[in-house]
This record gives sequence, C-alpha cells and structure tokens, in this order.
Amino acid sequence: MQAAIPAVIPALLLGLLLFPVSLPAADAPVMRAENLGDTTPFKQPLLLAVANLDQRISTTTDSADMARLTHQRARVLEQLNRAILSQGGRGFAPRLPADELLRLRDAVSSARRSGDKTAEMIAILRLNSAILDQSFTDLLTTVARDWIRFAPAANFDGAFNSFEHRTAFNQVPFGRAVQRLEAGKASTPSNAEQTLISAYHDYSQRAEVYDAVAQSLFGFVKDAATSNQLLHWLGISTLIGTIDAQPWAIDLNASILPGTDNNIGQLISLGQIVAAAALFLALTGVGLILLPMLLRLLRRVWPRRAAPQQAQSAQQAPTESERFLRLLEQSFLGPLRILLVLIAIAQATRILFLRVSGERIMSVIDSLYVVLVVWALLRLIDNFVMLYSSELLRRYPTLRGELVNFLSSMTRFLVIVFALLYLLQHFGFDIRALLASLGIGGLAVAFAAKETIANIFGCISIIADDMFQQGDWIVTPNGEGTVIDVGLRSTKIRTFDNAVIFLPNAYVASIDVRNWNRRKLGRRIKFTLGLEYGSDMQQVKKTVDDIRAMLIAHKDIADSSTDTSSYTKQQLAKIADAMDGYGIKRTLLVYLDALGDSSIDILIYCFSKTVDWEGWLQVKQDVIFRCCAIVEANGLSIAFPSETLYLRNDSGKESDDIGTLSALGEKS
Repeated sequence: MQAAIPAVIPALLLGLLLFPVSLPAADAPVMRAENLGDTTPFKQPLLLAVANLDQRISTTTDSADMARLTHQRARVLEQLNRAILSQGGRGFAPRLPADELLRLRDAVSSARRSGDKTAEMIAILRLNSAILDQSFTDLLTTVARDWIRFAPAANFDGAFNSFEHRTAFNQVPFGRAVQRLEAGKASTPSNAEQTLISAYHDYSQRAEVYDAVAQSLFGFVKDAATSNQLLHWLGISTLIGTIDAQPWAIDLNASILPGTDNNIGQLISLGQIVAAAALFLALTGVGLILLPMLLRLLRRVWPRRAAPQQAQSAQQAPTESERFLRLLEQSFLGPLRILLVLIAIAQATRILFLRVSGERIMSVIDSLYVVLVVWALLRLIDNFVMLYSSELLRRYPTLRGELVNFLSSMTRFLVIVFALLYLLQHFGFDIRALLASLGIGGLAVAFAAKETIANIFGCISIIADDMFQQGDWIVTPNGEGTVIDVGLRSTKIRTFDNAVIFLPNAYVASIDVRNWNRRKLGRRIKFTLGLEYGSDMQQVKKTVDDIRAMLIAHKDIADSSTDTSSYTKQQLAKIADAMDGYGIKRTLLVYLDALGDSSIDILIYCFSKTVDWEGWLQVKQDVIFRCCAIVEANGLSIAFPSETLYLRNDSGKESDDIGTLSALGEKS
C-alpha cells in the first residue's frame, strides 16, 4: 500500500485538471478522500468528482445548472468506466486481511455485550464500510478481468448481483438515530455521538458514490458486451489465453513487453497482437476475395432459378433478377468491401486497446461507418434511377423523368443532411441548440443562399407548370435545343450544334419558352404556289379544288374528320379549348390568295398528323410533289419572278427587234 500512496498526489492533480467541474460550490458539503478508503487510489479524483457533483445537483434549484451538472456527471462517469476497464483487473487495492475483518466483527460483538448502543452502531457502520470497500474492489477487479477476456453478458450480471447482495444494509435505524442527534439543538452531542454522525455520513456518501459508479459501469459493460459477442463467439478470449499461457509467450512478454507500469506490456500482450492480426486478415480476406466469389456464384444460379424460360430473351435484354443483381453489385459491393475492412480494423483495435481507452479511434471508426452507409445509400439511389427509371417511365407514361430526377436529388440531399446531423451529435454537438441557432442566423443564411433557394423553387415551378420535359425541343432567348436535364439548380440544354447551355432555373421560370414538342397532332405546312399570268382561270379554280381534295384524302394530313380520341379523352363539345389544350391542329385551307407581281398565288395551309421533324419533312415533300403534279395535269405552269424591259429609240418609237430586246430584258 505504501507504493500506491505517492501515486495519489499526481492523480489528484490530474483529476482536478481534467475535471474542474467537480469543484463543489462554496456552500456544498465536500466529499473527503478518506471517505472513499484506499480502494482505488489512482481513481480517487474521479470518484470525488462524482460525489461532489451529486451533492451540487442535490442542492441546486436552477434547472439550467442542474442540466449542466448532470451532463458533467455523465462525462465523469464515462471517463471513470474507461479508467477502470483499462486496468484489466490489475492496479486495485489488495483484499483486506481476514484478521482486519475479524477485528471489526469483534468490535461489534464487544460493543453489543457492553450494552453501549452508540458504540455498537459505530462499530456496525465501520464494519459495513469495510465490507463495502472490499465488495466494490472485488466488483471492479471482476468486471475488468472479465472485460479483457471477452466474457459474456451473464458474467457481468453475476458480478453486479453479487455486489448488490453483499452490500445490502438497512441504514434506516442509523439514519433515524443521526437525525435525532442532529435535531437536538438543546444539547451538544458527545464525542461518541459526533463519531456516530461522522461514521454514518461517511458510509452514506461512500455507498452513494459506489452505487452510482456500479450502475454506470454495469450499463457501460452491458452495451459493450453486446458488441463483443462476435469476438466471444469466435473464441478470441480462448485464443488470447492459450497463446499467453505458452512458456515461450510468457518469456517473450516478459522480455520484449515487460509488464511495468510505464511500459506497453502493461497494455498489450502477444496473444492480443496475434488475435488482432488474425482477425484483421480474416475479415479483410472475406471482403476482398470471398464477396466477389459469392456474387459470381449468385449471378450464375439466380437467373436460372428465377426465370429459366427467359434464357433466350436474357441474351438481348436483362431479366428482372439480373437487373436486381446488378443493382446490388453496383450499389453495395464497394461499400461492403470497405465495411469489412473497417470492421476488421475496429475489432482488431478493440482487442488491442482492451486495457487502454481507444475511445477516439473507435469514435472515428463509428463515424466512418456512417459515411459508408451514406455512400451506399447514394449509390443505391443513383443505380436505382439508372436501372429502373426507363422501366418505370414505360409502365407509367404519366410519370415524368424530371420528377424522378428531382425526387432522387432531394432524397440524396436529405440523406446527406441527416448524416451530417448524426455525425455532429456523435461528436458531442448539441443538435437542438444548433437548430435553434438557425433561427438567429436564418436571415444571414437565407440571404447568402438566396440564389440557390430561388433556383430550387424555380425547379419546382418548372415541374409543377409542366413547362418542358427531358428530350423536348425548346427555344429560349439564349438559344434553342433539346432539354437534357432539369436539376435542382439549373436546366441543361443541348443545342443543335452540340453545345450545352446551362440556364438557372429561376431564370428559366421567368422567361418565355417556346416548346415545339408540346403538341400531339398537327405540325404546320404552309407555302404559296404561284401560277403564271395568262393561265385559264377555270383551270386555276380546278387546280385549287384538286389540291384541296388531295390534301383531304392524304393519309398523313389532318383535317376535320381526323379522329382525335387517341389523343384526348375529353369530350370535344368545346373543340377549340380541347384542341389548344392538348396541342391538336386540324385546319386545312387551300384558296386563291393573291395576284402577285409575277404570279397568281394559291395559299396552301395544312397540318401533318406527325409532329416529328423528319416525318414532317417527308409529308411536306410529298405534298409539294403532288401539288406540282396537279398543276401539270391541269395544263398550267408554275410561275417564277420575272421582269419585262421595253426599250425606245430616240424618236420615241419602240424598237422593231422586240424579240431580241425581250430576250435581253428578261431577268429571273
């Protein structure tokens, strides 16, 4: 015990430095170090911190101070738990000698025979204080030893039940006696009564601190034992014990890793190193070798069992099972490999740092788990959209690709936000205070992000107003082209010269946009057919009628008799409204339009049934060919712009060589 006494002074200084919150209030009773006995000298600062924080919590009336002190108490208890477990069952005070307990029991018997109730109560309190100290030391030793051996949770249950049974003590009669002595203000208590009061308070304070530490330690090891079940099931504790029990391992641990207080041998043994390395290599091998093999085996077996009748079609298009396997592979194979490596690192670290606090390392690894889960979810979202979006759009024609992209982007955003909030809470930040502070800084954040927010609402406006979809041909003041994507921030347009235009959604939502694809039936064909002057007007009228009849009979030209039921299910009582609303045009006009400078003009105005550009060009070409054929069949000719020039000689008479001059004067 003498060797442990010098360690108390630096330990106390370290405890006060690390836990300044443990300093009691000026009016609060102070827990004395001697009240804790000599159970764990190097942990007395932490035990004192728990005791003094309990006393301050019991005396404070301010809710904010109580919450702050409760949080500090939880932090101190957590630090104390890790300090206890890091000893691996070593470093605690030795058991009390049997003759010491016998002496205390004899003191109780002697006081009882003498009939001195005060002396008897003092002796009983001192005996139970010694039993409490010894039971607490035994509890810490057992829990720390079982912890380092990966003991199952049942072992910890037995240790704590034994502690509660051994320390069961009815304090009520002693408390009543002390209350009567303290309430008796008329007379000053005698020395024996003062000793009784002091012994009772010493025992009560010690019991409260030990009970608080025991409950905190029990919850800590119960939670940790669940995570150690895999190591216990794998026989890690047996492996470590077997290796360290070998004579050569004992000599190696003693020579290379000597178990002195200032050496790593106090912390890590050869068995731990071998077990950690073996577990790391095994889990890493599973991630890098076994997972791809299992995936290849599953790829060979699953499609045959799932849909054997689709073997022929599977060569041309992936089956549902193949698509699902591809989704799993592309989404989870990479994260699973890294996850197994992280698990290997975590479990190896858990084995190596059993006797010391690996809190920081494990905290970082836990945060990496969250990052891996987020990465896997983001890959799952992207791959699901990539593999299933076309199938969904085919099955549900009313579902828009922009809506799918918008929902996927919002889902990705929410996953990242919730992950960041979880990580902040994991590293000790108060999320509620952070969210409350957003109300104060919300104006500044909104001002800084106003463009981003405006673009997000612009995206919602574009989708809600159904301005355009992916693949639509649109015209904007900044150019025209095909819509590639409508993102949260911008709309991407591929121009016809194969460039890309990025337009902010807030800007697109506020400008005029011409959408050439927003029509279901009818693309306009309009041109003028000019006939020569001097044509027979009866033949001109017949040509007009023939062209009109040809267009009405043309299978690719829309007219009033064209069926529109396949384009809209609305009743066509209000024809104009329905036609304009759904983009249906069936107007057909063929009339003598004007007497031009050099031709008799016939206006041809109609709509092709197709709205596709190439199909429209083919229909327009066919209509022009047929119109030319009708003109020729009626003995007429198509006019072209021309001028006739008349020349006069000096006498004012026209030249006789009219033919030559006409030929010279003609211009086309």
